[in-house]
Amino acid sequence: MTKNNYLLIAFLLLIPLFFKSQNTGLDKGIAIGNILIQGFSAIKGNGKSVDPNAKTVDSFCFKNKMDEKIAVNLVGKIEDEEIKKALVIPKESKECIYDFPKGIYTYEILLNKEIYQKGEYKVSEETIMTINK
Repeated sequence: MTKNNYLLIAFLLLIPLFFKSQNTGLDKGIAIGNILIQGFSAIKGNGKSVDPNAKTVDSFCFKNKMDEKIAVNLVGKIEDEEIKKALVIPKESKECIYDFPKGIYTYEILLNKEIYQKGEYKVSEETIMTINK
């Protein structure tokens, strides 16, 4: 069975629910409409294709789950160019770098001006790094 056949079957099964919901309230109709849209989106995919030959990633993010703000320092050497980024992330927040060059970066996470964590990370796709206690 093709993807279109699955979509047709799902749509046909949900039509009676839609008409029934119109008789019982607008909220149920809206809810069923949302279910239909989400179902079609899940089957179809998000439509965003990732180019494996791209030299950058759309975003590289850090999420701070600590009780205090943190600072993140990134350093990488990409095609003989040194790239440095510094972020300050409040507690329970997220900060991102957009159009970030792919490569291997060393990172330091500072908490109260002391090194909390450090290491290397290969940036090859969109990522969210979560910093936990």
